[in-house]
Formats: sequence, structure tokens, C-alpha cells
Amino acid sequence: MTRDLERPLAFRAALRAVFDLALDGMIWTRRSLGMAVLVGLPVAFAAFYRIVLATRNTAGIAPLELYGSIVVFYWIGTALPLAALFYATSLVADEVEGRTLGYLLTRPISRSAILAGKFGAYLAAMLALALPAQVATFFLLATARNATLSAAVPDLFTDAGVLCLTLLCYGALFCLLGVLLKRPLVPGLLFVFIWEWVSKLPGYMPRLTFTAYLKSLVRHRPAEEGLAGLFGQVLPLGESLAVLLGATLALLCLAFWIFSNREYVMEQ
Repeated sequence: MTRDLERPLAFRAALRAVFDLALDGMIWTRRSLGMAVLVGLPVAFAAFYRIVLATRNTAGIAPLELYGSIVVFYWIGTALPLAALFYATSLVADEVEGRTLGYLLTRPISRSAILAGKFGAYLAAMLALALPAQVATFFLLATARNATLSAAVPDLFTDAGVLCLTLLCYGALFCLLGVLLKRPLVPGLLFVFIWEWVSKLPGYMPRLTFTAYLKSLVRHRPAEEGLAGLFGQVLPLGESLAVLLGATLALLCLAFWIFSNREYVMEQ
């Protein structure tokens, strides 16, 4: 009987338990409220656009062009990387800072199940915020005057996949930072706002960013201005998917390996 009590919980059961616990802790928090506002802001903007279009009968930008700009420049370029940063870095770092990681590590649960459950909860929480906002924004703009809904519907599903991939890629990177560093927010912010700007440069450098590959998956993206307009590259679809999925897998494997083997010393 003692041996059964000490035996580690099966991976699937442990993952489900950690997932439920982590998701519970992510819902109805100030962080979730802030992320909901950040990710859902385009819905309010699209509604305002419809009001302006109805009163003035014209707008400076076509509805579907505006939608493409929101997908590329706002969600892929800013909002989702920031949301991934604030959520994914906290999966382990918050437990260390709050001195609660020791309670998890002493349970009969494998470390890989702990991190997998927490990462799954992050994805579920963020997708529950991002996808409804994307669908609402799309229909507000695609049903406006001078927009063709039927022709744009395929873009809705493609963009949903790209947003999921955005959360997955950046989540994997920032999960790794959270496992490695005690305070990962500053390096993460530098990556989002400085390193990812490299995607606007000519030559080979954009291939070292997530942004260049993610934007290449959006076939209706608007024309960019400045350096990005002059030198912007559209990378092949197959290459973009292969690089993004390969990088995500590598980052997650490294994060899992480090978390499974690292000794965490809880400060008194």
C-alpha cells in the first residue's frame, strides 16, 4: 500500500490535474482582465469604424484592409506576443517568486506533467480570449459596406490558425525564459520590441525572427511603409510553417529538459 501511495501519478492524470488548477488560477484575475482588454481592443475599434462608416458613408481605409492591418500589425506584431510574454513567463517564475513551486515538486507528479499542464492552460486561456475577438472583429468589418463577406471567409480560418501559431511560438520561447531566468520580463520585452524589429530589415536577418514567418502566412496582409515596405520579404509557406513548428518544438523540448533537471532552491 505504501508503495502505491508513493508511486507517481500517471502522466495524463497529472497533466489534467495541473491543467485544471492552472486554468483556475488564470481566470478572473487582473492579469486576465488586462489581457482581455489588450486582445479585444480591435472589437471596439471595429464597432467604432462601423459607426463612422454609417454616418460619413466613406472611410480612409477599406473594411477588409483594416482587418488585415489589425491581424498583421496589432495581433501578430504586438498584442499576442505581449500576452504570451506576460502569461508564459509566469508559468514557472511566479511559482518560484511566490515560493509555491516546492509544494508542486514534492507531489507524486512528474515535472514534465507540471509544465505541460501549465503550458496547456496558458494556451487554452489565451485562445479563449483571442479567437472570439478575432471572429467578432472579422464579422464587424467583413459585413460593412463595400466588403465581400463570402470571399473573405477563408481568411477568417487561415488567420485563426496563424493566431494560434503565434501564441504557440511566442509561448514556447517565453516559457523557456521563465524556466531559465528569475526575472524574464525585461529580456522578453527587449525581444518583442527590439529584436523582432529585425523583420523589417533587408537580407537574411528577418529569417531570425518569428514575425517574418508569421506575417508570411497571412495572404491578405496590407502593404507596409518604410523599411518594411522597401525590403519586406514574403517567405514561402512551407518554409514558414516548418521553421515555426520546428523552433516551437525545440524551445519546448529545451524548456522541459531544463525544468525536469534543474534544482530549484526556494528563498526563505
